Amino acid sequence: MISKYDKIPVGLLASLIIPFIAYAILLQAGDWLSDAAERSITFEPRTIALVAICLNVLPMNYFRRAYHNKSLRGLVIGTMGLALVWFFYFGRDLLNAGG
Repeated sequence: MISKYDKIPVGLLASLIIPFIAYAILLQAGDWLSDAAERSITFEPRTIALVAICLNVLPMNYFRRAYHNKSLRGLVIGTMGLALVWFFYFGRDLLNAGG
């Protein structure tokens, strides 16, 4: 049976919402850890953003198991777009770090 949610825009929307929510939660978790440890614990913004983007693996697995191929395609397109934005934003720092 074909689901009414098996559409490319559903996957695109999931690929944007999940990383933004995860980024906010990870930032807040860093603040909570700093308060609990009573010292400054900082995480690089590029690391938090990369972890948030990588959390798209969770809905990717769900769409794959539920055979929502169009939603999966939208999720992969959105994730690749976010990965490109991440690389263009942080890539110069990473490539110049060694030299």
